[in-house]
Amino acid sequence: MTTTVPSDLGMVTYRIPAARIVLPDLVQFFSELETPELETPELETPELHSPELVWVLTTLYAVTSSDKPVQALPLERRVDAAAEPGLILSHAEAMEIADSMRQLIDGEFLGYLPGSDLTDETNLVVRIDAFDSGEWTVTVRPPLTTMSDAFDRTHGPAQPGRPATRLEEFGPRQQTTNGTNAAPPAS
Repeated sequence: MTTTVPSDLGMVTYRIPAARIVLPDLVQFFSELETPELETPELETPELHSPELVWVLTTLYAVTSSDKPVQALPLERRVDAAAEPGLILSHAEAMEIADSMRQLIDGEFLGYLPGSDLTDETNLVVRIDAFDSGEWTVTVRPPLTTMSDAFDRTHGPAQPGRPATRLEEFGPRQQTTNGTNAAPPAS
């Protein structure tokens, strides 16, 4: 069964300047994601918990710690070789990658609810985007996903809307990784 996110849910974005990014912030971002407990109708206010999302990694250029299980170059090659929509990861795999990173130079993590159509970006509930060692954006779709109050205090309130995705900006697999075009040249 394919899940579709209701189209009337808006997205909000946190813009985080490079000067405020201190790794392992990616692990912090994952740990501060929250989703309401959907199966608790008896509660007036839903409890929040960390979501078990399905992640799509579309772009990656990173430096990993040598003492961690995930190494950057083989992972970058897997991302580059992945078919559309990108390298599909479980939440645990995405956390392991985040924990292994010493520096995320360029990367896009797209989070979907389990069972969602991963080729339809209207189903996107979280987007973490680090661009060229510059500004990071964290985009969430309340009430399906939010960031913790501590995240709000640290990075300021989210702004309505979302930035364009790399798919919208560059087209399918036209994203760049390591300064090279990830798609085969047009004929």
